Amino acid sequence: MSGVAGWSWGDEGKTIVLNMTPGDWAGSALIAGSADAPDWEAVEGFWIPRPWMESERCPTVQGDPLQTANIGAAPQTLGLAAIFEAGGSRIGRRNGRAYMFTIRPEGEAPLKPPPQGYRLILAGRIASYPNGRAIRCGAPGPDQRPVCVVATKLDRVAFEEADGTMLSEWRPG
Repeated sequence: MSGVAGWSWGDEGKTIVLNMTPGDWAGSALIAGSADAPDWEAVEGFWIPRPWMESERCPTVQGDPLQTANIGAAPQTLGLAAIFEAGGSRIGRRNGRAYMFTIRPEGEAPLKPPPQGYRLILAGRIASYPNGRAIRCGAPGPDQRPVCVVATKLDRVAFEEADGTMLSEWRPG
């Protein structure tokens, strides 16, 4: 899914590939579908999985023996929209290219993903829509959770290990 960071095994299980392809949100109803639609040349989207969690660590999953149904993942509800204004710098735009980093083993020991996983770090500033607000929300119906998108200007994107060790980073300009 575009806009969500993930990892996979590469090179016959000998490497780990971290990746995140930003979504193209320029035509989204929350961005372009309003009376005060912004004049942005590009909008690259990043979903924030589990925005209700306070911890930076992956949760420990504990099954409920009384729960018999398999509960699927909740739909995404909070996103960050990295905005690029018309006529502005194109440095930092991905244009559909993924942020990727490959972890290679040291020596002969096989790689194991860390138990707490990896983190995608997005750093920058909150921007605003033409109406001066920083967040837009919408829901398909009254019984559905709203989806909210925060306008941002990204200064840094990085992959880190859960302990904060930086693996790779991108900075526009």
